[in-house]
Amino acid sequence: GRKRKVILITDSAHGTNPASCTIAGFETREVKSTEGGAVDMADLEQKIGDGADIAGMMITNPSTLGLFVRNIREITGRIHAAGGLVYMDGANMNAIVGKSRPGDFGIDVMHFNLHKTFSQPHGGGGPGAGAIAVTEVLAPYLPVPKVERRQAPGKDGKPAYKYVTVTKAPKSIGRTRGHMAHAGVMVRSYAYMRAHGPE
Repeated sequence: GRKRKVILITDSAHGTNPASCTIAGFETREVKSTEGGAVDMADLEQKIGDGADIAGMMITNPSTLGLFVRNIREITGRIHAAGGLVYMDGANMNAIVGKSRPGDFGIDVMHFNLHKTFSQPHGGGGPGAGAIAVTEVLAPYLPVPKVERRQAPGKDGKPAYKYVTVTKAPKSIGRTRGHMAHAGVMVRSYAYMRAHGPE
């Protein structure tokens, strides 16, 4: 019930981060980096203040400077303690895919770029597409229609799943204009992942 209007953004962030926040009606507050390129924790604490107006933080890991944010759990923990959520820009996911999991960092929502990380060319404005992953807290707000995997009775005690198309959800933000995204982009990235395998 409290109006939270501030998104914290590191000074190394790509310009699309503060732009996205502004378009969505938020104010941005810049968090400084140390000389070594890490998030300045003292400045983060100062920018959080009492936390009353903090909606969340946008962070890229590895950062736009190409550095892995080693204290990411401390950062996300501090934002969560203030009542905010953490969005991770998936722009540099190619550096950590298969090595670490953003959910373990305390990330609440992120996008996975299919360009760079999963074989798509990127230039001239696109085509850009990718999955958006959220925690259970944010899942009710995802747009519809959506496909959900649900557990079903299995054979010999093994779990089975069925896939259900959900068209109505009480808290959903509703339908987005490009809800099917770029089908060709998805197929190419899927083929790339299948060709390389889980390793």
